Amino acid sequence: MKPSAPEPSFGGYLKEAIQAARFPTPTHFARAAGIDPSVVLRWLSGEQRPTIRSIERIAPVLGRGINEIVVAAYPDRVGGAPPAPPVTHPLVHELGRILAADSPIPEADRAALATVLDRMLDPYRRVLNRRRSA
Repeated sequence: MKPSAPEPSFGGYLKEAIQAARFPTPTHFARAAGIDPSVVLRWLSGEQRPTIRSIERIAPVLGRGINEIVVAAYPDRVGGAPPAPPVTHPLVHELGRILAADSPIPEADRAALATVLDRMLDPYRRVLNRRRSA
């Protein structure tokens, strides 16, 4: 009989989510989420699990859904292991944060970046649209 794989911990899930969101350290993530860094370190070590209110704060910063984080933090209560994160490029989340209405980047810079990206992506949209209709 094969030994069962250990259930993934919330600390491991959170570490991967922080890295995927391109934060250089957990402290940078904590500050962006408005959470005390010592609390995030306790989550990472497994000493504590986040409250629902904390999950509501960190989900948008990580680019994850609240339900996904609840399942990762409380698999014993909701009956499941953390879902695999969606396969997206890390730049997707970073661009979302840069272009968001509440971004600290000046509006004119965000508009210019969006225009440049729109123009750069246009030829690829045509290729992807052809591939889908085939």
